[in-house]
Amino acid sequence: MHGLETLVRLNREFGQPELPGRRLRHHPRIAQLRTDVARLPVDEQYRRWLYRCLNLYADQVVECPLYKPEDGWDDLEALQQVTLGDMMEHSLRSVLGR
Repeated sequence: MHGLETLVRLNREFGQPELPGRRLRHHPRIAQLRTDVARLPVDEQYRRWLYRCLNLYADQVVECPLYKPEDGWDDLEALQQVTLGDMMEHSLRSVLGR
């Protein structure tokens, strides 16, 4: 029981690591992505994955240059690609038991 009490105390003192998405929540590109994700006609599970990835990778979204439409993916397309990759990795880990 002593180990559990120590872990609880440490979590209270230090908390969880800060995700970039919370720190950059009001950045114009992140705010626009949140709005775009909210408007997508997708199921809630996929929407949760999109928000999760947005929180994880917000700092990379902000650092990435804005592309013209014909030059590359926009922010929403890039977020969807990263999200699909993370979902696939999660599924593979679940199936393989890792």
